[in-house]
Amino acid sequence: MTVSRKNLLEKILFKIAESEDELEEYFHLRHNVFVKEQKVFSETDIDEYDTNPVHEALHIIAIKESDAKMVGGVRCYKKEGDTWFGGRLSAALGYRNGRVGAGLVKFAVETIKSTDCKTFLAYVQPQNVRFFIRLGWSPIGELEIYQGSLHQLMKAKLESE
Repeated sequence: MTVSRKNLLEKILFKIAESEDELEEYFHLRHNVFVKEQKVFSETDIDEYDTNPVHEALHIIAIKESDAKMVGGVRCYKKEGDTWFGGRLSAALGYRNGRVGAGLVKFAVETIKSTDCKTFLAYVQPQNVRFFIRLGWSPIGELEIYQGSLHQLMKAKLESE
């Protein structure tokens, strides 16, 4: 895939989704990536971590400033105690050059630091492990089956460690 210079120069805003419209657009993007393209899920990727307030889910989105188009997103949620998980990292077609993904991951880590989180984990597809390592994450254990396919459990480096 070629990435135009224009895409590299576009200003991207990273923020927590604040409105129902932003959430719906993010869920639509995730559906395109995880249901239609990757076929990780057969009908929907929305689960209890999106819908149950007990998990304190944060949906972080990437918005192109020039036209307010959503070009990516990631979900962070409290699993138990002071452990949080990130997941459903997705970027729109044409924005999979690492810039949107890296921005989302970095913003997620900074956002999670403002919570009670002591451990921030994510299950990462094997082809994305090196990308996460470059962002300061470390693999934990061996590859394992998660959501029906191989994933690597990764841990973010939080400054409090």
